[in-house]
Amino acid sequence: MLKGNLMIAGRISVVRWKYILIAALLCLAMAMPLHAEEAEDEVKIGNNAATQVDKESKFITDPVLVQRVQAIGKAVADVANTKEVPAAYGSSKVAKFNYSFKILDDKEINAFSLPGGHVYINKGLLDYVQSDDELAGVMAHEVAHAAHHHAMHLIKTQQQQMLGVGVAVLASILAGAKGGDMAGIAYMANLINIAKMSDYGKEAEFDADRTAVAFMAGTKYNPVGMLTFMERLARDEIRKPEVNYGIFANHPPSRLRASAILKEVKALGLPINRRLVTKYVKVEVKSVKLESGESLSEVWVGDTKIVRLADIGKTKSLDRADELADRLGDLLDAGAGMKDVRMGPGGTSVILMGTTFYTPTADDAALAGQSISKLADSVAKALQMVFHKEKIQSL
Repeated sequence: MLKGNLMIAGRISVVRWKYILIAALLCLAMAMPLHAEEAEDEVKIGNNAATQVDKESKFITDPVLVQRVQAIGKAVADVANTKEVPAAYGSSKVAKFNYSFKILDDKEINAFSLPGGHVYINKGLLDYVQSDDELAGVMAHEVAHAAHHHAMHLIKTQQQQMLGVGVAVLASILAGAKGGDMAGIAYMANLINIAKMSDYGKEAEFDADRTAVAFMAGTKYNPVGMLTFMERLARDEIRKPEVNYGIFANHPPSRLRASAILKEVKALGLPINRRLVTKYVKVEVKSVKLESGESLSEVWVGDTKIVRLADIGKTKSLDRADELADRLGDLLDAGAGMKDVRMGPGGTSVILMGTTFYTPTADDAALAGQSISKLADSVAKALQMVFHKEKIQSL
């Protein structure tokens, strides 16, 4: 589950599951068939668990949101059903599940999956992601849990650690137990709880992250989106140190997961351009009216002014600003950063990503009340400030 540590609002209800189901764990021992993850039982167990979730949940039916989630999910699932990614936890054997994707009417930033390919995305998570690439990263993580049979592997591990045989419990689940079968209900509730709480363990979470990057690489979605999503979770965890995550202690810290994801993305040879997958501030052209009544144009990035441009002959300030803003936008989208800002020969121009970005004119300098070299330097420093702010924002 790719919730990070932000699943707070529903903690009480989830803790309630924990206490109710402690006894149920004792019924799991030896209840699963030896090769359940390779059999129809896995799908049937997942279907029964999904039926229970569906009965107890309220769903978002907005056709735009549903279509978005299902389209992204299908793209990821198509890869998962054909591409075998070595598993560090669970099993990498490809099972061609009939994946389903539903949106829960829940404000928590959370998502989870059940055996056999049932994936649930909370509305709160849809509001939190900043692009389809980030959403694809979340969904790929959940698909990876199912594709690598993490729930089945966990239950088999529990079997080996416990004594007592609860075969009748599983049998009742597979047979479609009625409400009176409390052991069956408890078993199913525990399975759902494992998915929601990400109780697979740290190894499973890292495996799902790594596998998700591999799945995304086979789609049109940028794996960097998974990185920026996890980096934002890590940043928010730092900003909210007063929150006691308690029951989420088994979930790897988002900063460690972000580092591991970054390593995987780099291994693919992809450029790490966070602007392409997030809502970074955009380049804008703003008009300013001087005391003389003259209107001129300025280039801004967020709340940082880059430069004010003068009219040059028949070329208006607005035309120059539009051209410079377009050039800057292209360079930022290409991944320009702090290290790419340089001064040109003689300090009279600004170099960005190895190309001349801006050369002040005498009229621009006069307008700013500076020399050409001073104006070039101030533009370079403004660009560096933009990159500095973006770096702080991403922490």
